[in-house]
Amino acid sequence: MMTFKSAVSRLLLLGLSLFALAPALAASRVELIRQKLDDPSAGIFIAAHRGCHNASPRLALAEAPENSRSALEHCVLLGVDMMELDVRRAADGTLVVIHDATVDRTTNGHGKVAEMTLAQLKGLRLRQNFGGKMSPELGTETVSTLAEMLDAAKGRIMLNLDIKEDIYAQTIAEARSHDMIRYVLVKSFVDQQTVEPVSDRPMFADVPYMPIVGPWRDSSQSDAPAQIVTRQLAAVHRPAGVELVFLPPAQFQALRGLVAKAGVRLWANSLTSVGVISVIGMGGDLEALRTSGKTWGALFAAGIDTIQTDEPGPLLDYLEREGIKH
Repeated sequence: MMTFKSAVSRLLLLGLSLFALAPALAASRVELIRQKLDDPSAGIFIAAHRGCHNASPRLALAEAPENSRSALEHCVLLGVDMMELDVRRAADGTLVVIHDATVDRTTNGHGKVAEMTLAQLKGLRLRQNFGGKMSPELGTETVSTLAEMLDAAKGRIMLNLDIKEDIYAQTIAEARSHDMIRYVLVKSFVDQQTVEPVSDRPMFADVPYMPIVGPWRDSSQSDAPAQIVTRQLAAVHRPAGVELVFLPPAQFQALRGLVAKAGVRLWANSLTSVGVISVIGMGGDLEALRTSGKTWGALFAAGIDTIQTDEPGPLLDYLEREGIKH
C-alpha cells in the first residue's frame, strides 16, 4: 500500500517531470505552426499586423501599442499563427522593433531611430495602438529590441520580420543566434528587374522567405505579375509563399493558379486601417467588420489561404462561426 509520504514523493516527481517537459511542449506549438505554414491545405494562416494591437472582445483584451511585447502576448493568447513586426537599426547598431524612421508617431519622443542609441530609445514610452492622433495615449512599455521579441516568441509563435532597411544579413543572423531561424519569415519586394529567384541568395539559405509582388513600375504590362511570380517560384529554395500588394483583379486571377500549383501560400493583406490591401476592389478589415466577415470570406473563396490583418480576434471569430479550417 502506498504511504502518504510516497504518494507525495510521486506527485513531486510528476510535477518536476512536467516542468522539465514544458520547454519541449512549448516548442511543439511553434513547430506545428511552421508545419502549417509549409502546407497550404492545413488551413487559413493568420498573421497579425504589428501584433495584436487592437482591442479584442474575443478574450476581453484591451488595445496594446503596435510592435510591442504586449501585442505579442495578446497574439499568443488569441492563438494567432504569426506576428508581423518591423525591424530597424539604432545608432549603436542594435536592431529594434519600430515601424517608422522616426519615433514621433509611436512614442513620446522626437527624432530619427537611426540617430538614437538603444539607451535613448529605451527612455521613451510607446503610445497605445497606432499612436499619433489616432491613439495619443502613452502606455508603460518602451521600444523593444529584436532580440527581446525573438526570445519572447520562442516556442510560442512565429514572427514575420518586415525589415525596413538594408539590414537583412544582420537581422537573419540575430534570428539564428536566438535559435529562431526556422520560425521567422523574411520578405522583400520583387519586380521586373529582379532576375534571379531571391530565395536562392545565400543569406536566405536557411530561413523561410517570401517575395512581395506589386506594385508595378510599368502597369501597362498586364502579364508582368505572372512572369515575376513564375521566376520566383522556380527557386531551388522554394519560397514559403507569395505576398500580394494592390493587384488589379485580372492580374490576381492570372497568378493565383501559379501559386497554387507550386504548393505555397498565397498571402493577402486586409489592412484598410493603414491603407494596404492586396487585391483592388476586394476590401479589407474595415469592410470585413461592417459585413460580419463576408469580405474575408470572399478573399478565402478567391484562393487566399494566408491573411495579414489588424483584426485577428474578429477574424478568428468569423472562421470559427463559419467552420473554416484554421
